[in-house]
Amino acid sequence: MSNDLSAALATIEAALERFDRQVVLRALQPGLPHEDVEAALGAAGVDAIPELTTLYGWRDGTSTAGVAAVGDIHLFPGFYLLSVEDAIANYRAFMPNARWTAGWLPVFANGGGDFYVLDMSSSVSSPVRHFRIEEIEHPIEFSSLGAMLATLAQAFERQVFFVDPSGYLEMDDLVFGELAAELNPDVDWWREW
Repeated sequence: MSNDLSAALATIEAALERFDRQVVLRALQPGLPHEDVEAALGAAGVDAIPELTTLYGWRDGTSTAGVAAVGDIHLFPGFYLLSVEDAIANYRAFMPNARWTAGWLPVFANGGGDFYVLDMSSSVSSPVRHFRIEEIEHPIEFSSLGAMLATLAQAFERQVFFVDPSGYLEMDDLVFGELAAELNPDVDWWREW
């Protein structure tokens, strides 16, 4: 699993380099040792599953310091990678919210209150949910962080993600939905697409 996750992250980073996304490439912070990730998450009462230690070993989120527009730091269209510290801060901030569940660790943010969260409240797996600030239900979109990142990597490879004439990282929503359904046939969200 770790090798697959690392390969997906390498593919995403290479695509950002091809797209000349210099702001996000500079804003991605150096990775953390697994022990540091485990200690930080453990102190917050969150399990440090291998996917998280691999992700945060690659990069510890994205620095927003000196960034003119949040769109400049998107790792994939609409979202940037939270640091472990920011993930924990958002986790704690949302815990009192009735729509939040203990064990939902936000990993990717859009800057407006929407997150992709790793749902570690299940004893079977750790699926990825899309928490939308204005919605009541937060569906599972990927069976795991690895499945999500593999899908994102393929979206870059198949040119579903692109840079528009204004310089923003965008995607063809319909084609992405088809790709996600192809790669995630076990997820209801995409079967209904």
